[in-house]
Amino acid sequence: MKPLRSFFLASTLALLLPLGASAEEAPAPAGEAAPAVREIEIIVDRGYKPVRIEAVEGERVRLKFVRREYTPCTREVILPSLNIRQELPPNKPVTVDLPPLKSGDVEFMCGMKMFRGTLVVTPRAG
Repeated sequence: MKPLRSFFLASTLALLLPLGASAEEAPAPAGEAAPAVREIEIIVDRGYKPVRIEAVEGERVRLKFVRREYTPCTREVILPSLNIRQELPPNKPVTVDLPPLKSGDVEFMCGMKMFRGTLVVTPRAG
């Protein structure tokens, strides 16, 4: 009987402790799946590649910048409309989690405003 009790206890714990849960994110209410985060890699090398990114209104987006150059201009990325400024060390991926976005364009640029890119957020269908 003890092995059976251990099995039920382990099964119950597995159901109650979601895999990958963190203190940053609250679990979704019962019966409602948490929206997935879409990670988009942006290479920084004489500009941004890709220079134009598309997302849907309300979509959870994480930008991953990989700076492959050493010029001072690309030392940081700025998203003025979201009040985000992030240092980009060379050859180290840096992630920027964006808040839920409304439709419209979100521009990102280097600290000197020479290199620019755009995240185009389209309205959700329906």
